[in-house]
Amino acid sequence: MGICTRQSLRGFLYLCVLLLTFNYAGAQSKAGRVSVKEALAQVTKIYGTTFMYEGALVNGKTTTVDVKAQRNRPVEEVLKGILYPNDLLFLYVDKNHYTIVAKQKTQARQGTERRLVDPGKDLQNVPTNKIYGYVYDDANNPIPGAIVLAAGSKFYTGTDAIGHFSMTLPDTVKVVTITFPGMDKVTEPIVAGQPMKVTLKTKVLNEVVVTGYQTISRERATGSFATVKAADLDKRRISSLNQVLEGNLPGVMVYKDKIQVRGQSTFDTRGANPLYVIDGFPVENSTIDANGWVVDQVPNINPEDIENITVLKDAAAASIYGARAANGVIVITTKKAKKGKTSINFSADYAVTPKWDLSYRKKASSAELIDLTTYYFDNNPLFVTNPTGTAASIREANGYNNPAMELLLQVAEGKITRAEADAQLEVLKGTNQYNQQIMDRLIRPKQNQQYNLSIGKASESNVFNLSATFRNDQAYSINDNNKFLGVNLRNSTQISKWLTADVGVYMNYSDGQSPDNATGQITTGSGWFDYLMPYESALDANGNITTVRLKESKATQDIIKNNGLFSLGINPADEMNYNLVKSKGWDMRTNLRLNAKITKWLNYDVMFQYERNTDRIEQLMDQNSRYMRGFLNSFSYKDAGGNLKFKLPVGNSLRNTLATTRAYTFRQQLNFNHTFNRKHELVGLLGSEVRESKINRDYFALFGYDWQTMSSMPVNVDDIKNGFLGLNGARGQLSASDLGKVREVINRFVSLYGNVAYTYNEKYMLSGSARMDLSNLFGTNPKYQYRPLWSAGAGWIMSREEFMSGISWLDMLKLRASYGINGNVSKEASPYMVANYSASNQTGNLVGAIGSPPNPNLRWEKTATTNVGFDFATLSNRLSGTMDFYVRNSTDLLANVTLDPALGFSSSKVNNGGMRNSGVEVSLRGNVLRNRSFNWDITVNGSYNKNKVTKVDYQPKLVSELVPNGGNYYLQGDPYYSFYSYRYAGVNEKGNGMIYGVDGKPTDALVTNPAVLQYSGTYLPRYTGAVINNLSYKQFQFSFMVVFNAGHIMRYELPTLNGGYPSYVAMEGIMNAWKKPGDELTTDIPKLPFDYDKTVLTQSRQYYIYSDKSIANASFIKARNLSLSYNLPQDWLKRLKVANARIRFQADNLFYIGFNGQGIDPEAATISNTTISRGLPIMPTYNFGINLSI
Repeated sequence: MGICTRQSLRGFLYLCVLLLTFNYAGAQSKAGRVSVKEALAQVTKIYGTTFMYEGALVNGKTTTVDVKAQRNRPVEEVLKGILYPNDLLFLYVDKNHYTIVAKQKTQARQGTERRLVDPGKDLQNVPTNKIYGYVYDDANNPIPGAIVLAAGSKFYTGTDAIGHFSMTLPDTVKVVTITFPGMDKVTEPIVAGQPMKVTLKTKVLNEVVVTGYQTISRERATGSFATVKAADLDKRRISSLNQVLEGNLPGVMVYKDKIQVRGQSTFDTRGANPLYVIDGFPVENSTIDANGWVVDQVPNINPEDIENITVLKDAAAASIYGARAANGVIVITTKKAKKGKTSINFSADYAVTPKWDLSYRKKASSAELIDLTTYYFDNNPLFVTNPTGTAASIREANGYNNPAMELLLQVAEGKITRAEADAQLEVLKGTNQYNQQIMDRLIRPKQNQQYNLSIGKASESNVFNLSATFRNDQAYSINDNNKFLGVNLRNSTQISKWLTADVGVYMNYSDGQSPDNATGQITTGSGWFDYLMPYESALDANGNITTVRLKESKATQDIIKNNGLFSLGINPADEMNYNLVKSKGWDMRTNLRLNAKITKWLNYDVMFQYERNTDRIEQLMDQNSRYMRGFLNSFSYKDAGGNLKFKLPVGNSLRNTLATTRAYTFRQQLNFNHTFNRKHELVGLLGSEVRESKINRDYFALFGYDWQTMSSMPVNVDDIKNGFLGLNGARGQLSASDLGKVREVINRFVSLYGNVAYTYNEKYMLSGSARMDLSNLFGTNPKYQYRPLWSAGAGWIMSREEFMSGISWLDMLKLRASYGINGNVSKEASPYMVANYSASNQTGNLVGAIGSPPNPNLRWEKTATTNVGFDFATLSNRLSGTMDFYVRNSTDLLANVTLDPALGFSSSKVNNGGMRNSGVEVSLRGNVLRNRSFNWDITVNGSYNKNKVTKVDYQPKLVSELVPNGGNYYLQGDPYYSFYSYRYAGVNEKGNGMIYGVDGKPTDALVTNPAVLQYSGTYLPRYTGAVINNLSYKQFQFSFMVVFNAGHIMRYELPTLNGGYPSYVAMEGIMNAWKKPGDELTTDIPKLPFDYDKTVLTQSRQYYIYSDKSIANASFIKARNLSLSYNLPQDWLKRLKVANARIRFQADNLFYIGFNGQGIDPEAATISNTTISRGLPIMPTYNFGINLSI
């Protein structure tokens, strides 16, 4: 008791001395001096206050104030004691929220101290200006607590909760400076009587990086990250995640809907997608396709909900995700409300895309096709020796001929003269109508409507967000419509001082329909557009699409007519209404997170997420459709009485597919964050994770289906399981698996992981992470189990060194290096013997067929990544950027190896492949011009990636393995996605195409040795990037993005025919083909493969179209989008009680510059090596939108 009394007395006397000696100096800490940072942390803990300040502001500053001893005093007095002696000030923002700024030195002028002018008193006799305005961040959110300082004086004020400020100043003050911790300061000139709108941008190293497992400061990160924020996305209308990723993130390639992070690192194309993480949880968005393969898809998310996206690219960044990280990790964080009043935001957009310009396809005109038909007629010797017999055989083989051939056949039959035919042919040459008739009646402009509503409210203890989006897509084809409704709910509640609960729910419902592929989709670039000759008509006398010309042979038509089978007539308009594919989808993600604070530097997370995706696809195959009529005919027969019967129930057929994905993730994690002795910061985590996904696909088909009564008729599979020859000459076959099949895939993971990062003196960083994954996807060999994937990294903020302090133009320079091993799990292999079960066609009993042998040595694919990079900022942060150099060596890739057939298998997938990616990434961001009225920022992102297969047990034996299927095979030493081509040698005196043989000499003979081929290039870009301009002038904002892809190649269509009879599908220039000896001197197009010419070699066309002649540079530059918006003046909005309103116009894909010399848009062309097509042009899209904030 005495001791306590003496200590209290000593403390009381000491306090009295301090009070007598100083106006106020606070109480000394019993432990002596502590850092200002620690003292402020104590204030937060005791008073519940929060502070905003730049870390460098308090570095090295200390205080003697004992905050615990002052806990009964007002918080403002305690802050004065801590901050004032350190030349620091605090500004009140709102309750328990302060901003800390540096105290400005008193300036001397003409040898005397400049006296502060008191606004309430001394300004009465001084000419003044009153200024006011708003301060926003780069996402257009108001910034409370920003400091507005009059240049050359100590006049300053702060912004309130809605970012507003006002201040009266002497009229001699012409400029103010606006600052906020973590943001670049802005200097603005004063214009009397005009409101000021100031936008502050986040400093480079004050940004945070969200990895999904933790949120870390970018300045303390050693890994390679790329981030895009809501502020960048808000400048343009975005409707898909692909649009978000393209151009904004160096190292991320978005090309023809393919998304890659730093290139291809697996042979498994279905499992090559990045891992997506949304609000801390990996998202399972896999499904089973119609062929039974497990394929990954891009998850559903409303772009309006995205706060930021971070791409984890190297091992130090992504290795925490272990065996799922080798393809890169894309981490998405959704928006959270900011403190203040309830915010309500609404946006509406309407977009329209015009119909295609069909001239882009470069198809042969009516004149060329008629000349082609005439050439066939004039050069066919059979029309000389036996004109009537030849005409009869052509009619027999082709049924109804096109009008041009019909005229010439009538000439052969003596029904009309050649002159009469030529006169009518000249008329047809000037007629190009069929395609336009289809365009006018079956095609419409593509339209999209999108509406978004979000509500947010944040208080001291609760943060609530609710958003909803509705999208209505109307595609080009009639009956191609899709609707989407998405709802996202997030709520974070501080249950107590030590416990916080986060709940998230995302739901997406889709409902759509589209024409059946069997009818010939127009959007493929062919389909109905190429069904008839361009000079034919698809219309009846009333201008409606009618039944078009039959193409079946006369014999087939006679059989159908004589046996009373279903007719083969086809009406394109009717077919677009039949066999519609209707789909309904329901996606749901729900998650819960509890965070318990154990100490101020240690907390515990427990998290759970459940996902369920359901897609139901239903197709009613109408008995009146051309497909069903032909299908039923192939099961027709006559009974003993000569009556027409069918082995299948006559009527409609219902085909139904139900695909479901269910997954759960349970995670618990300890998080550590502590600073020791002011210079040592240690951040770490340790956790475990359990995850399971279950994917199902169920299919069934019904026949004789009545959609009104929902009844069907049974099918006797025994009669038709081995095939049945119908009266129409076509063979129909159905097995039990065609009537129904079920597939299920279950994947399970158990993981342990840890991550630690150490920072010394805010300049030197070290990091390390490790993760061990166990899964039913891996083999049972103990040698390959319990192998952790790991990473290590280091960073150095070089600009904070003393020897760099004299470089005034350099604001920041940071060096980074990392190395580590990530993994990838292929879904194409199993450690167990896989058998597929189905009903036997012979016995009807269940039988199994072994699909793949067991593989106890199966393990994850490994990718070792070395990364070196640096970040910099210069010229007062007006220019900043990053650069990274990397090498990714992938080993143990699953690839086919040849086995001894005596083992029962000729090949098997084992961990026996290798691949290498190397490249460089650059991101530059510069402020070209900034003043009160006009701002201009430019961002340049660029990447280079070189891919190479380093190990594979494959050597092609035949040319046919690489041509035309090169993209399906991979050769050691070449990129994974490669083209291989013949070396074309032109045509010979016989008109046949030639290539350079293995001996280097031209030949038209059939060559099967693959050595005759040469590597032509890769059809994925090596260079990708974008240039993004953002300009603002007063109330106007202008954004313009140009993307580029380069370093890749493509095939393009050459003018040739596929078949003997004059084709209706031909390219421009077809009549320039070789026709007679000597033409080989002026053309390299082989002669036309007409049936009467027996000297035409089968390989001639193959040599031509798959030669280096058809290879073109696929590089291009495209104006991806242009956006112009206008913010309505605040004076207008006050009357409507609207905080902000913006109208916007945007145009996408306005133009492109290609380098192929053929006028081809590489994004529209077919990427496949087997299919060569220019496709249909990508037309510009025009969008009109409005955004309202209340």
